[in-house]
Amino acid sequence: MKKLILLTFLFLISCLSEERNVNKEAKNGFINLKSHSFQEEPYVALVGEWKFYWNTSPNNIIESEMDRILNLPKHWNGYEMDYGKLPGFGHATFRIHIELPEGLQETMALTVHEQDTSYAIYIDGKYYGGSGIPASNTEQFVPMVKSTIVVLPQNKNITIDLYVANYVHRKGGIWNDIVLSSYTKAESRLTKHKMNETILSSIFAFVGIFFLVMYFYNRDGRQTLGIFLFSLAVLLRTISTGERIILEFLDMPYWLLLRIEYFSWYWSAPLLYHYFYTIFPSDFSKKLGNVFYTLSFILTLGLLLPPVYFTETASIYPIAFVLNGLCVLFYLFQAYKKNRMEAKPLLFGIGLTILGATNDVLHAESVVHTMYIAPLTVVVFVFLQVFTFGRIVRQNIIKTLEFAEEQKQFSSSFSRFVPTEFLYHLGKNDIRQVDLGDQVQKRMTVLFADIRSFTEFSETLTPKENFDFLNSYLQRVGPIIRHNNGFIDKFIGDAVMALFPYNISDAVKAAVEMQEAIRIYNNHRANCGYIPIEVGIGIHTGNLTLGILGEHKRMEGTVISDAVNLASRIEGITKLFSSRIVISAETFIESSETLGFHYRLLDRVNIKGKTESVFVVEVLDGYEPEKAKRLISLKDDYTLALDAYRREDFEEAKQGFASLIDKNPDDSVSRLFFERCKDALDRSKLESGTS
Repeated sequence: MKKLILLTFLFLISCLSEERNVNKEAKNGFINLKSHSFQEEPYVALVGEWKFYWNTSPNNIIESEMDRILNLPKHWNGYEMDYGKLPGFGHATFRIHIELPEGLQETMALTVHEQDTSYAIYIDGKYYGGSGIPASNTEQFVPMVKSTIVVLPQNKNITIDLYVANYVHRKGGIWNDIVLSSYTKAESRLTKHKMNETILSSIFAFVGIFFLVMYFYNRDGRQTLGIFLFSLAVLLRTISTGERIILEFLDMPYWLLLRIEYFSWYWSAPLLYHYFYTIFPSDFSKKLGNVFYTLSFILTLGLLLPPVYFTETASIYPIAFVLNGLCVLFYLFQAYKKNRMEAKPLLFGIGLTILGATNDVLHAESVVHTMYIAPLTVVVFVFLQVFTFGRIVRQNIIKTLEFAEEQKQFSSSFSRFVPTEFLYHLGKNDIRQVDLGDQVQKRMTVLFADIRSFTEFSETLTPKENFDFLNSYLQRVGPIIRHNNGFIDKFIGDAVMALFPYNISDAVKAAVEMQEAIRIYNNHRANCGYIPIEVGIGIHTGNLTLGILGEHKRMEGTVISDAVNLASRIEGITKLFSSRIVISAETFIESSETLGFHYRLLDRVNIKGKTESVFVVEVLDGYEPEKAKRLISLKDDYTLALDAYRREDFEEAKQGFASLIDKNPDDSVSRLFFERCKDALDRSKLESGTS
């Protein structure tokens, strides 16, 4: 915080660092500058006793020893005349005689900053420039406020007349310095002033837009809208006061410019209070904020009246403005004592802003003679808000990242119970979107894998050993399914049901790799003295329905389809043929061009729950490499024997299968068909003998 305060003061000093005015006091309308060095002190403010001619234009002045005197800079309101005090309305000329140094090499110039409300500059009786059109009546009078630089004639002694008129503002006269300098210095300083105000305005505009965008990204962050509105009010104030840079871009009438100036002034204080209320709602009084809002609203309605009326508020509103600032300071200090987050830099920022605003009000009222510094202090305040907001955003980002990581972990954990692939095909991105009854129809390949004789096997194990065994087994087959673009829908005891939504060959490839992994697993079990296991795998392709089943307090994702039941029955057929991998003919037909594995037709078998029998196909690659190689080499002989069997030429079929068994004794399928042929022939002989 100490570093922040130091950087803030350095910033203010750098912004305010410019050559200051040197005041030269006029006496009875005369200033002697014969001995003044414009090289050492380039800017001379012509202050002090100017001659004052009320209701008189420069051309009508007749000087005398009895001429009235008015100390500048100062408004003429309340000036004592023979007939009473002067009002704000009227016109007058201010005159001063100047004696310049001998041998000036530079071209000298006079800078007249904005006055209330129009003025003309006369040098030695000749008009040189001004702002608006001052006149003795309202018909010819044209109000305007802007700074003016005029080049002085190359004379040693000059007379300066400032003709000022006001018929719209509450105060009239000269309230800003009249500065004498070289033309180069005057132009450089005025350009610098305009550039500084343009930069300040750009900063306020950028900050306002930034926080407005942030508000649209996060509608709950009301403080971002608060700082946007406050930045907007200060932006309007900056471009409509001082050098009034808005006039560089828009040809704006005086009445509108004045109303923008007062409107921004009226609303800057309550919007600032509102901003802090959104940050610390429990520490700031909402009712008090509404009081300031109401006051600003009433004053805003007053802008509908002529300027002479609403400009009177400039003597009253500063009280409310200061009270607003003191209330903000008080409540912010309370928040600081309660260790509210970021209250410390905000307390420093608002204190600096109130100090700058108070200076500007006193300067505008001619109570003190300084310069406008509120915009600079507000820039510091806004930077502190950006700094504070950045820290808050950083903390929120950290919390968001932590929350995202927790959500990621939660999602990862939950995906182990409900696969993300299941949600994807259900058309959901998140488990929280799932509702009872959600369902979708898809065509997929279903894989069932079951451990042979697991019931008897598990009876020899303790419950813990059963769980350890199953987890060890599933750890090997699960990744294979995912690696081949499938996902496990559910575990049914020792059985695994997996879905392959894309390519049928993915399921067959997974089945082959699973059998290979089981062989490796069995080698590991043998080394540990455990008995090997056998797994039968059945595969079928068909239409199925994915959906959410259950009731509102307990739901689960599931698949309902005849294809699922058929895949389960086909897995059971592997026991009949003592096969490792069996697929339905429908799966085989759809994928025969891309299957990429060796196969042989088994038979048409009856399936429980199906009125028609189903052809099934065995995938030979599921066996050990040596056995698979022998089966593949004898595939043609097997096809001929099976063809004889299907033609019911059981004698030929018997001989064919017997030959296959001789060549490959562990061909369980050929042995099954051999026994069927033998039974058929025995039955035929029995029937023949009976007849």
